[in-house]
Amino acid sequence: MNNTIRIDKNDKIVHFGRTGVSDQGTALFWTGSAVEFNISASELSVFIECRYAERELMLDIILDGERSQKLILKNGPDKYTIFRGMNPEKPINVRIVRDTQCMPDDITSYILLTELEADGQLTEAPKYNFNIEFIGDSLTSGEGCGLVKRDEWAPVVFDALESYTYQVARLLGARYSVLSQSGWGLYASWDGNLKNVLPDYYELVCGTSKCKRAISLGAHDSYDFSTTEMDVVVINLGTNDGNALNAGLFEKDEFIAAFKKKGIEFLKKVRSLNSSCLILWAYGMLGYEMEPYIKEIVSEYIKETCDKRVKYLKLPKCGPAELGARFHPTPEAHIKTAGYIVDHIRSEQAYMLR
Repeated sequence: MNNTIRIDKNDKIVHFGRTGVSDQGTALFWTGSAVEFNISASELSVFIECRYAERELMLDIILDGERSQKLILKNGPDKYTIFRGMNPEKPINVRIVRDTQCMPDDITSYILLTELEADGQLTEAPKYNFNIEFIGDSLTSGEGCGLVKRDEWAPVVFDALESYTYQVARLLGARYSVLSQSGWGLYASWDGNLKNVLPDYYELVCGTSKCKRAISLGAHDSYDFSTTEMDVVVINLGTNDGNALNAGLFEKDEFIAAFKKKGIEFLKKVRSLNSSCLILWAYGMLGYEMEPYIKEIVSEYIKETCDKRVKYLKLPKCGPAELGARFHPTPEAHIKTAGYIVDHIRSEQAYMLR
């Protein structure tokens, strides 16, 4: 006989990222957001309510650390098989991950996990002792990690598991959260839009979404930072600001001054909401044009606040062979970047914070 298990405030289910948890289920808003659990069962299915207007939405199914499926979700409510024919005597770890980034230009775009159906029961919840947050743009959303030979801007060229974010968390054995939007920046987006910037939405669960259903599920709620104490916050912003600067849309000195001011304000905001974490500003996968100004942001912030738990981390620049779809880093480049970030985090003894 199959059992129905609700996916809401179940203490045997671990949530990744800023999710919307209610009696309706769990809404996955950001790339990499997920639910994870251990279960003893021979078969398992999940009920999902999903809608999108333009860009299809995708999920990854991970079983015992290995991706078993990359699902393109149907437009509407449906039931999806997670596995069949497994040994119920041997518990299996399951993670259901949102692969597609938040699509803010889609007026209808959301994923809601409502129920599990299994011929078994959840066992002890997975345990994590280290938490890390990533804030970024297309690099952090995993653009170019999917179909690396295509040029279309489509969900299939993204991949949340090949991204450096997932790889860093995997290497650290950490629970992680991602806030990232392709094309967005610190002060300006790639096309010079001053409203498409991550710092303005940091205090909300997922303020970049324009979907009414997502908003009703908690996307525009204030995020409760007390729910997860971060050990490390990684900021990877500046690449799109550099593109905006090069487009000739702004007077350079004015742009740089505003960029630096925004950066210092953002560091102060991140610190005020994450009192004890290490903050790393990691930059450079696609070049170092904005590096001098990011370094100035960090140094001026430290001078103002005496907060020495903020560091600049210069990332290895991708070579020609490490660029894939739309001149974005390949999975191999993300793996290299992840190793670099992990080595730095370990050298900073971030594990000793709590």
